[in-house]
Order: sequence, then C-alpha cells, then structure tokens
Amino acid sequence: MERKKTIIIVSIIVVLLGVGLYFYFSKKTAPTPLPNSSFPGESIPLTGFTGAPNNTTLPDGTTFIPGSTPTLPRLYELHKVPVAGAGFIEEGVGLDHTVRARYVERGLGHIYETPLATLVESRIVNETRSRISETLWGNGGKSVVIRFIDDNDSGSVIKTSILNIGGISTSFNRSTSTNSVSDFIKTEEVFLPDYIPFMATSEDNTDKLFFLENSVGSTVGSLSTFKNVGPTSIFSSAFNEWLPQFPSQKLVTLTTKPSATIAGHLFFLDTKTKAVTKILGGINGLTTLTSHDGKSVLYEGVVNGVPSLSLYKIDTKTTTPLSLQTFPEKCAWGNKEVTRIYCSVPQSLPQATYPDQWYQGLVSFSDDLWEIDTTTGNTQKIMSPSTFGVAMLDITNPTLSSNDSYLLFMNKITGTPWVYRVSEDTPINPSTEPSSSTSTTTSFTPSTQGMVKLK
Repeated sequence: MERKKTIIIVSIIVVLLGVGLYFYFSKKTAPTPLPNSSFPGESIPLTGFTGAPNNTTLPDGTTFIPGSTPTLPRLYELHKVPVAGAGFIEEGVGLDHTVRARYVERGLGHIYETPLATLVESRIVNETRSRISETLWGNGGKSVVIRFIDDNDSGSVIKTSILNIGGISTSFNRSTSTNSVSDFIKTEEVFLPDYIPFMATSEDNTDKLFFLENSVGSTVGSLSTFKNVGPTSIFSSAFNEWLPQFPSQKLVTLTTKPSATIAGHLFFLDTKTKAVTKILGGINGLTTLTSHDGKSVLYEGVVNGVPSLSLYKIDTKTTTPLSLQTFPEKCAWGNKEVTRIYCSVPQSLPQATYPDQWYQGLVSFSDDLWEIDTTTGNTQKIMSPSTFGVAMLDITNPTLSSNDSYLLFMNKITGTPWVYRVSEDTPINPSTEPSSSTSTTTSFTPSTQGMVKLK
C-alpha cells in the first residue's frame, strides 16, 4: 500500500515538473529595453499608432484625396503611423524643380516618398527593418543614416548603418518583404561602428557626416562619407556628452547635453584646421541652432524656470534676447533667406522642468508657427494649426526646402511627419499670444542696447 502511494506521489510530481518546464521553455521573453535611451521619441509605439485624424478638408469644403485634385492642403500629415525621421530630396531647376519628402517607419523600417506637388505617397524600397529608433537624412536625400536596436545573447546593442538609396543592390538578412523587387529602388548598405552616441549629417546636402565614439576616458569625433570611405578623426575630448550639428562642410558645432540645473557650453569645430573655439558658456539648459553660414546662433537658456530664446552674433559677440519662449529644436534657419528663422512656439508653457521634462515626453505643447527676420527684427505669427482644423501639434525637428517653400517637421505627440507650404500670405490674426508676448508682430533692434557682451 505504501509503495502504491509513493508511486502516485512521484507521478504527480513528474507531471507538475513537465508542465512547468513546458511553460518555461515555450515562453518568449520580451527584449529588455535600453536604459535611458537617447533616441528621440523612444516612448512612441513602434506600430499600430494612428494618432489624431488629419483634417483634409479644402477651403472650398471638398475632401482632399491625393492625386485627384490640383488643389492641395497647406498643412498635411504625410503618414499616419510613427516614423523615425524625415528629409527632402530635390531634383531639377526652374519649372522642372521637384521636391519630395522621404521618411522611414519606426516599426518596420519601410521607406516612403511623397512628391509635394501631388501628395501621393508610395513605398520606394523593398526591405523591412524592425525597431528603427532614429534616422538622419543627408546627401540631398539620397542617403539615410539608420539607428536601430539589435538584441543578442549579451543584451541590446545600438547599431548604426547607412542606406544609400539608388545604389548597388545588396542582400539584407532581416528583410521579410515579399513584394516584387522590380517596383522598388535598390539600396547599398554600409555599417558604422556600434554604440555611436550622437552624430549629425551635413546640412548643405554634401556627402559628409560627423559621428562621435566613446572610449575609455575620451570621446573621438570623426568625419566620413555616406559610403564610410576614409573616416578621419578631427576631435577628441575627455567629456563624452556632446550634441553635434553640421551646418556646413567647414563647421561642426558641439553643445553639451542640456539640463535645467547644469550650465551648458557651445564650441565651434573647424573641420579643416581641427581648431576648437568656445562660443557660449555658463548657460543652464543650453540648446543651440547655428545658421548655415555659421554667423549666428539661435540659443535657449533657462531663465526663472522657463526657456528664453536669444540670438548671438559671432562677429560682434553680442546677444539679442527674443520675445518668443521656445526651443531651438523647434526652429529652422532659412536656406534661401539665410537670416530668417521659422520657429514653432508653444501657445502656453505648463509648469515643468525645462528642457528635461519635454525631452522625456512628460509635457507636450500646442504650437503656432512664427517667422523671425534677424535683419529687420520683425517677428510675426504665420500659422496656427487650428486654422486648418488640426487640434494640436508639438512641432520638432523642422527643416526647410532649398527655396524655403516647404517646412517639413515631426509631431512629437504622434511621431508622424507633416508638411506646411510656406507662402507670402498676410499673417493671421492670433486669438492667443505665445507665452508673454503681447502682439502678433513684435520687433527687436539689433543694437548694443539690451545686448550682453560674452567673453
């Protein structure tokens, strides 16, 4: 009897162990996310996120359908799911000049293109790449830097590769697309070193990029082409948290990573002589945007807990405070009109620690678009999303086409790309003012009055 009871108990234990082992080995463990990811929009869902519907009703009351009417909306959401970044590709001159927007989906890595003359979207590359976190367009829209997360036995690795679109056809072992290859553009892929923290592509559309690599006790900055030919080291520093900008072939700017409680600094790096020059320093929460000609710096610092925008002139070493409260990441320097700036300005600023909590996605804004003429000092509001039936846009990473006709940007709330057609129409009359402004059109006088001499 005892032996029979022992057999029954052993059998039950064996069955329970078998069930436990089955569930243990059949369960697929979710990959561990990267701690403190520096990628923008990391909290945005990779797939299935639609966001707020875009109002595509035209001024005459009809509904806009891409390709069906010559009348186009001035403000338009190009894609309905999050993308990792967007850029322009332009071809031809005069009447043959065409402008297209290109962007890469975050979730699947599909690459799309939309001609801005028709707004008819198409997928242009027959490849699928999962978990795209960031893309940087360059080389006139013919190349894109792709940053993605690769999971292996030792953990998650930030990898960086370059896709040269229209180049030599190469295989890609992560591709899962089954569409006909003949309908798509070929690509050439080049890999850069792992764990690149920050990088920038040349804003003058040349075949150049700048990237940083951290090693024990130092950070090294290198110049390379989009085919990763002949990377050259031009910068070294013991500090390892630099945010680069690449305004032109001759200039790379390096700004310390910002925080409200930490004094930030800006340096200019001459790409030919490798000389490093300090431009700004000792400014809490410092973020910057240098003009394409390298003559002016739009920068923000935290004053009494709120972002304060200013303009710094390199030649005169003078600073002019601006009346708008926003961040340089929400602004774009003109390409045709190099002294003009377009900035998205929050209609109101919630109580928060800036810029930290905005970067972390803990606060969001509803922006209007403003234009600043740094020569005359005129500042005017030129667009409110509500005018076009759009409830809320938290605009970031704006960029202008070569003739300043189109403004391409990301909505930080949804992660989707938008385009606004800029025109010389009479500025709208605002119903609300940004922050502490008291009128639609304001001005500043670029004189020594109200300026701070920086050493």
